[in-house]
Amino acid sequence: PVVIVSGLAYGIDVAAHRAAISAGLPTVGVLAHGLNTIYPASHRDIAARMIRSGGMLLTDYRSSDNIHKGNFLARNRIIAGLCDCVVVVESDTHGGSLVTARLASAYSRDVFALPGRTSDRYSRGCNHLISSCIASLLTSYDELIDSMRWRRRVSEGEQGELFSDTPPGLSPEEQAIIDIITTRGDATINELTASIDIPTPRLMGMLVDMEFRSLIAAIPGGRYRIR
Repeated sequence: PVVIVSGLAYGIDVAAHRAAISAGLPTVGVLAHGLNTIYPASHRDIAARMIRSGGMLLTDYRSSDNIHKGNFLARNRIIAGLCDCVVVVESDTHGGSLVTARLASAYSRDVFALPGRTSDRYSRGCNHLISSCIASLLTSYDELIDSMRWRRRVSEGEQGELFSDTPPGLSPEEQAIIDIITTRGDATINELTASIDIPTPRLMGMLVDMEFRSLIAAIPGGRYRIR
């Protein structure tokens, strides 16, 4: 199974551990201190749940070692080394996750980052990783699965629908996009532009909006397919 590895810190770290437990996945917390304590203390409960759910906590510090702020950056090398890929969800330009991303890249691991608006403080780090070609742009979990070539789990008894209704609320242009992608199986922006008389900047905005509405999904190679 997929194993989620993080640092049990505030924000996306603890959210990832909680989501992993909810999904029945093992999850690993890499600590910046000995096993005699949990920092932050508010995460003691989730740490216990991680262990009970088949995950683990690991560290290279002894219980007698003092907690030092430098430990938190130093432990990121372990996270980078353990993982097949690193996903940076949000970070300022000097965030600790950027250190993890650069280490992972140096270890020849795959690195991904979620883009954001240039005006958003906690998107600056992600945007920098992408523009510096340290990380690949990531906009959906499908992209991550396809890029890592992970096997998809098929639900028992799952079968395709014989008939499907057109999603409500589609504009004629959006319906045209859906029709073209459905006919082709997938399509690039250039292929869509050639088939539909829509300026490329506007088409790109429509594609992003349709992806947020779970109508389509971006896949590697700059292509789009129906979700």
